[in-house]
Amino acid sequence: VGSNDSIIKQAAVRNPDGTWRARPLSSLSGGQWRRCSLSLSLGFIDLASKRGKLRSSLLVLDEPLTHLDSAGRKSVGQLLRKMLSGGGSGIGKAHGGSGFGLSTILVILQEIAAEEIEECFDQIDEVIKHGGESFVVLDKNREELLA
Repeated sequence: VGSNDSIIKQAAVRNPDGTWRARPLSSLSGGQWRRCSLSLSLGFIDLASKRGKLRSSLLVLDEPLTHLDSAGRKSVGQLLRKMLSGGGSGIGKAHGGSGFGLSTILVILQEIAAEEIEECFDQIDEVIKHGGESFVVLDKNREELLA
């Protein structure tokens, strides 16, 4: 927020040498926007959890990998895994060391560009459209159907 209560439309970007510089939001790439969006969403979850006003064991992310490069998709997958296991950088550990308190993270993806991060998940269920109908293929039945 600016000095006259106006909203500043800039992001602080870290340079390779570790210094920070202001950059207009309009100059951010799609991947940078996605990273900002995920950071704000996860920060809100952490804040709500620490204040004890909102707790959920379920996190639903709709297309969180969109606009991310391979390294970004892998980083998101690793972060989600840490959130489930309670590990990580200390985010959300205010209550008993259990991380965000999540037991399930549901990631909705249009395509399986997530093959790169498949190892980050215990189970992958797919919704397949065929002949005007949609079917849910549960992970445990996937190999049988694909054989």
